[in-house]
Amino acid sequence: MKFIKNNIVKILSIVFVVLLGFYVCGFGITKARDFEIYKEPNIETKIYTVWHIETFEGGGKSRIKYLNNIARNIEKNNPGTLFVVKQINPENVANSLENSIPDIISFGYGLGGEILSHLASLDKTYNVRDDLVNSGCFNGQVYALPYIVSGYSMITHGVLTDNIHCGTTNYTKPENIYNSLNYKIAETESQYEAYKDFVYNKSVSLLGTGRDVYRVNNLNSTGRLNAIITPISCYTDLIQYIGITKTDDIISSFLAQVFSTENQNKLTEYSLFSSLYNKIYQSGIYNNMEDAIFECVVPNVFYEN
Repeated sequence: MKFIKNNIVKILSIVFVVLLGFYVCGFGITKARDFEIYKEPNIETKIYTVWHIETFEGGGKSRIKYLNNIARNIEKNNPGTLFVVKQINPENVANSLENSIPDIISFGYGLGGEILSHLASLDKTYNVRDDLVNSGCFNGQVYALPYIVSGYSMITHGVLTDNIHCGTTNYTKPENIYNSLNYKIAETESQYEAYKDFVYNKSVSLLGTGRDVYRVNNLNSTGRLNAIITPISCYTDLIQYIGITKTDDIISSFLAQVFSTENQNKLTEYSLFSSLYNKIYQSGIYNNMEDAIFECVVPNVFYEN
């Protein structure tokens, strides 16, 4: 007893340290368990592939940006969802489809036949104009919908003459315009070569695409040119379509955003046109082009023009 009395302070200190150790260990284990319970759960990542294939020159910006913006927005609102948006050369489509099939395909004229067998039919048309919906039908089913539209214009330095140059590709058919309107084309070239010939006065007139209108309109505004731009109202195949190879909620959400009025109105940023019934330009050359495009015959994307 004498030992305990003489060492009571030391004994109590030891007991206190031991009890404190048990408490700390117990508290730590409890918190570790709490962390295990409340830590962020693992999220399964699901990847979607979008192919973008261009067969004509568009407006002032690359059309793939439109799809990228939609993909990023869906990713932000759907954790674990990722989109890979790839630009595919139109000449490589057949080989690419042999190696893999994307979930969503954006494509232009001249490729419908290669892509059709991989597409699933669509059960909604998202307020797309009826004539444009028909252009994406095959055997009574809708397999693709136009989501971006452009048009042709006759661009002249003055009075229209027979010295017309025309930009062509392996996929679009502007000859449907000059045959219909009895234009005599002096020369057919690549789209950019035809544009350059016009700008440098090697040709008096240019049957141009929406990209040509964008370029020439900018040159007009800076005083370098004083060209007359007359939109064509008989025919256009300058249209970007979208189709899907399977359906689920994320793909449905993607399509809904592609055709939303909000996003379609943003096509003014690209100097391109909506496929919906609403007009997005109020004045100027693009308002005139929009009116003309509403009158155009649009061929079926799955048949030869």
